[in-house]
Amino acid sequence: MFLFRLMSFLFGHVSLIVQGKTLEKFINMASSRGIYLWDITKVGKDKMLVRVRISGIKPLRHIARSTGSRFKINSREGMPFLIERMKKRKVMVVGAVVFLAVLYMLSSFIWFIDISGNNKLTREEVLRAARQAGLAPGVLKWNVNKTAVEQNIKDKLPIVSWAGVYIKGTKARIEIVEKKMPEKKAAENQPAHIVAKKAGLIKDVLVLSGQAAVKEGDTVSAGQVLISGEIIPGEKPESELQTGEEAPSPITMPRYVHAKGIVRARVWYEGYGEARLVEEGKRLSGRQVERVCMKIAGKEIILKGPKEVPFKEYERREKVKTLPVWRNIKVPVELYNVQFLELEDYREERSLKEARKQAEKKAVSAIKEKMPADAKIMEQRVERINTGQDENLVRVKVFIESLENIGEEKTFTP
Repeated sequence: MFLFRLMSFLFGHVSLIVQGKTLEKFINMASSRGIYLWDITKVGKDKMLVRVRISGIKPLRHIARSTGSRFKINSREGMPFLIERMKKRKVMVVGAVVFLAVLYMLSSFIWFIDISGNNKLTREEVLRAARQAGLAPGVLKWNVNKTAVEQNIKDKLPIVSWAGVYIKGTKARIEIVEKKMPEKKAAENQPAHIVAKKAGLIKDVLVLSGQAAVKEGDTVSAGQVLISGEIIPGEKPESELQTGEEAPSPITMPRYVHAKGIVRARVWYEGYGEARLVEEGKRLSGRQVERVCMKIAGKEIILKGPKEVPFKEYERREKVKTLPVWRNIKVPVELYNVQFLELEDYREERSLKEARKQAEKKAVSAIKEKMPADAKIMEQRVERINTGQDENLVRVKVFIESLENIGEEKTFTP
């Protein structure tokens, strides 16, 4: 069936409307003379629609006279008629051919390069190594030796243990796997103190290496040494000295280490939050439409999506893709995707309790951004700020006491 339809398209066929009293005789005579009719459909009283190849039209005229019927051509289909129509529209045909040729030419080049797997290496470093082996935006796809590019990336970037290059369409994808390098321990040989990141009240001190400089109950400020990396042999802590006793002079030279340990302290935070009792404004409704456009030499062509935005008020978000410059030639083609998100009016009324709860939530959220993830909240207190004025705002202050490790390493030169 497919072969028959293909031949009918190549040689051309027409659909005829045949009218007469003896339509069955018309069909039988055509069949007996080897004229194939198909898609025979009755469209009215003494009227039918049939399809026949161009070569069968002339013999059908004699059959129509013999059966007292008549027919007229309803439509013409197939390659001969298509060529005839194209001859009348030479400019359009030439334009289509030129467009396809340009499209084919542009699709023969690599315009975009994606890189994945580079955690320590920068995108520029990988692109530089690929460019040295012949892979860069603007090169012909068949001129790229993928094996050579992969090998050059591994040679130029020793941290890369494996590299793969894949080309699909106008995009090349470079995948790399970086070696797991052993962490450098040189910093551990550098003398360092444990100092306070922030002010607080010392809760406990755990010394793994170094000498404690503070004790439980001490109040410290940011930058103060908590565990010293300078160990002085024979030195007594101040807490062990008797009244009037002076600290003895060190007998030997001090020893310097990279201090390690945990110093937990009570830290206090203060945050502010507010919420409206009646809130009005505009927000996204959830409805959106998308438009895909192409801009060629300043002329915009809508490829997909509505011509008119169906929303009265909306937010526009746009992503533009341009072809990279190739050999100082800038292709004046831009492809961009535009999203139109509908905005709607809203009015939200809250009770005093709800507004206070929301304001407290904002204040706590602001405080937690300053706190480390492992901090433990010991106490939380909320105070409402009363301005003495009748306003549409509920203001609160939140006070949080946390227990956290406030120590951080700070190297020094003895």
